Order: sequence, then structure tokens, then C-alpha cells
Amino acid sequence: MSSAQSILLVSCLLCFPSPALLWIFPNTGWSNEVEGKENCPLCQEYSCPPVPQRCPAGRVKDPCGCCWECANVEGQLCDLPWQRPHYGTCGEELRCQVMAGHSEEPQCVCPTQESVCGTDRRTYKNICRLQEAARTRRRIVLSLAHTGPCQEAPVLLSSPHDTVAVIGQSIILGCEVSAQPVAEMEWRKEGMERPLPGEHSHIIIQSRGGPQRHQVTGWLQIHQVKQRDAGLYICRAWNMFGEVSSSARLRIISPVASEIAHHLVGVFDVSDDEDDPSREGPSGSNE
Repeated sequence: MSSAQSILLVSCLLCFPSPALLWIFPNTGWSNEVEGKENCPLCQEYSCPPVPQRCPAGRVKDPCGCCWECANVEGQLCDLPWQRPHYGTCGEELRCQVMAGHSEEPQCVCPTQESVCGTDRRTYKNICRLQEAARTRRRIVLSLAHTGPCQEAPVLLSSPHDTVAVIGQSIILGCEVSAQPVAEMEWRKEGMERPLPGEHSHIIIQSRGGPQRHQVTGWLQIHQVKQRDAGLYICRAWNMFGEVSSSARLRIISPVASEIAHHLVGVFDVSDDEDDPSREGPSGSNE
């Protein structure tokens, strides 16, 4: 095959693209090529809509380079350089690309996915999310404090509740905290030197991370409560920046007293009035 024939063959392939070439340029289609700016009307800025304010990803010029519009934020679909304008342009910190393993449609992606801490002491998914918040906040100047999540002492999200249980029943007390670094947690009973469960085989202590990042949820479960289990139980959480604690009182009543007081068998909330056992309110789980 001569060089002239080779050039002709390549030219034909470009005029009539194969499926392989279409795969290389996903979702563009040769009918979706960039239209030249010669097709744009004469720019008359006075006819443009008002310049948008507080755009999360900043402002960009429209496809004709005339009027201002809001740029696309992280996760939004966008137009690759060879595509006809349709979805819009990403903000200046973002890249328009097809994500491997995701939708074949190109979308705006932040170059780095490392979490960052803002001067508002909030942790953001990445620097792009922090900049989005900074552009849309009112009356608050927000900037980068440091890379990595914010460091904070434990903050109590939910506390155990004062509880009444019938002898022989089982109860659960719960406690939830947020901290960075993630907090350690323990349960104690007033008057005891060591953390629970100690030698109490009918007491189980459990904890897990979550439900959100940097959170820890803990439970104290007592099987078949006895009269000696009555007392004040304390949930304590700590990390290198501080600690927090919360307590709940467990009262134990006999089945006979329960029937006299018209209680349902189970766990009851007596935080309002210890002398009024008819005030019911679940604060745990029966088993």
C-alpha cells in the first residue's frame, strides 16, 4: 500500500469513526463536537442576565465567552473539551473527567480527596468542599486550618436515661460521642473502682464506630437484673484533647411491686419523679 493510499484510509476512518474510536471518546458522538465560537451571536454584555452571586464553585464565562454563569460543583456532569456545550464547565479547582468504575458520563472531580479542617472547626471531605462552603457562607470568613480532619475533644451526642427494671428482666443503657481522634469509651458503676464488666458475668459492654465518621456508640447490657444491680452507671469517653461523661440511675423493683403499681413488665423511665412509678417511658431495650 502506497503512502498516498495510507493517508486516504486514515482520512476515511476519521470521517466515519469506528465503534473503537467512539469508545475512546465516550458520550461525545461525532454529532456532539465543539461548535466554533463563530456560531455565537455578537456579545452584548448589557443583555446578559445579572451576574450570579455566591456560586459554590465560582463563576465561569458561558460557552460563547460572553455572560457569567455558575460553574459546576463536584459530582455534577460536565463537558469534556471536545464536546458540544451541554452540561457546563467545572469550577477552577475541579477537573472534568470520566471516573473509572462510575457512570460513563464525565463529571467534575476534585484533584485531591484528602479530608481537611476548616477554621470553623468542621471537617470537610476535601479542599473543594471547603471552598464551596466558603463561597456560600454569610458573615463567616472560612479558610483552611490544616489538612486532615479537625481535632476535637469528645462531644456527647446521646446520654443514658434513668431506668426502672423489674427483677429478672434485662436492660440496655446507651451512650454516643463524637471526637477526633476517635474516643475511647468505658462504663463504670458508682462505688466500684474498676470499669465494668469486671467480674460481673451477667453484664456485657459493647461499642462500635459510627453511625457517622469520628463517632463511637457504646452499650451496657445487664441480663436478668438483680436488686444489687441498682445504682448509678456512668459512661465516660476520652481522647488526648479531653473527656466527657454522662450518668443514669437504675432502680430495681420486685414483680409484686410492679403489679401493684400497674407497670408493664420491662424497662421504664422514672426521670420525672421517683415517687410516681406510674410515669412510663422506655429508655432501653427488653430481651
